[in-house]
Amino acid sequence: MTRPGPVHPLDVDLADLADGALPPEPATALDAHLEGCLLCRLKLARLRDAPPAPAAASTFPPVATLPLPVLDPTATGPAPGDLWLAGDDDRVVVAVLRVNGDRALVAPVTLDVEAADEETVMVDAAASPLSTPLAVYRALAIELPRSALAGRLATGLDPDLAGGRPGPTLAGPTDPRLDVRHELAARLAALEDVPPDPATAVDAPRPGATQLRSGLMADLRAMRGSACRVRALDGWQGVTPAARRGWSPMTVIDEVGVVLVVFDTPAGLADAAEFDAARSVLTRFNATALVVLASAVSDVADVYDAPALSAGIDLPTGEHAPPRPLISGLAPFDAVVKYLDQHTGARSMGPPSRSGVGQVDVAEVLRSAAAAAVADLARQGARFKIAPKRQGYESIASEPAALAEALETAFAAADEDNDAPLVVERLLELVRRP
Repeated sequence: MTRPGPVHPLDVDLADLADGALPPEPATALDAHLEGCLLCRLKLARLRDAPPAPAAASTFPPVATLPLPVLDPTATGPAPGDLWLAGDDDRVVVAVLRVNGDRALVAPVTLDVEAADEETVMVDAAASPLSTPLAVYRALAIELPRSALAGRLATGLDPDLAGGRPGPTLAGPTDPRLDVRHELAARLAALEDVPPDPATAVDAPRPGATQLRSGLMADLRAMRGSACRVRALDGWQGVTPAARRGWSPMTVIDEVGVVLVVFDTPAGLADAAEFDAARSVLTRFNATALVVLASAVSDVADVYDAPALSAGIDLPTGEHAPPRPLISGLAPFDAVVKYLDQHTGARSMGPPSRSGVGQVDVAEVLRSAAAAAVADLARQGARFKIAPKRQGYESIASEPAALAEALETAFAAADEDNDAPLVVERLLELVRRP
């Protein structure tokens, strides 16, 4: 999915501009971006003030204004913990995490730790082979051919990134740091050596779990807004059955209390042991449902809630039925959105039907509606077996007055620009209360 909005240049592009090494056409485009981007103007000023690196004979493009050592053209090959430049024209600094034959798993690296987000590992200067803080985009790691690596910059980075810390949480789908991440992902993808062939598109390699996760998270943030909280799931947090089967955790989605756990499997859920393992994931994360991918063999996802993970009885035949997904045959994003639309109440918020006009006490109507809604929601908690979830539903029973007050305030208040009630904003304030 293509997101609108400006794309920030990478630090190597700004470095070339500071050196005067950028061709006229890209330099003109970059100057136009700098006119409206304070962040990039600050970065450019910082690069221009940096001391030059020592000169050395090299066949690689200059990186004089970056606080990087000169390239090592004698390097025999990448090793875990190395920093390399990748690509020719669109160069990207990458950290080598693993080497597998003629391919290497690499993650993009920038020196702009101010642009790091929660899916980025920030490495302090003391642990950096460049003696300057680094932002390592571990969630964007991708396998590249060794031929895509242009030259080694440094060695000594911990390939497990132990001791690193995540960056600040994204502010929402319009956070400019998303543009940096998308630009990095696009440049890495362009370095893959598989040529496009429209006649044999079915033979093209499927996107890996990392690319699926990044795309899914970006699309959900862009389409669902701030009410949908999405975070990367980097480990199984003690769910041994899932780890033992080689399932890849991807993300946790929380929209208005509906929690989905997304993970990738070799071939979906097939036998009783795998359904038992899936139930342990559901319980461990106190999730509403699971979104199960099998990206190695299929482009679609299956969605299971707790009842769907267990065998049942078909009606009216009375025959035993194996576990079956609630939603199947859809792409991961479509499956997630369909489930959220069905369970977060978005579809039920339709306009009221027309009726005769008469004078009513709006405040009393709101109080009655709030009390009925709270009572109904509290009753639903009795069907949950997991104590924290049941308590969460039942805790709303003491809130009808607060909800009614929020509704009254929302209808009484008006937006200064278009005189529209601030109902959604007031309700979100109530939801976020501790």
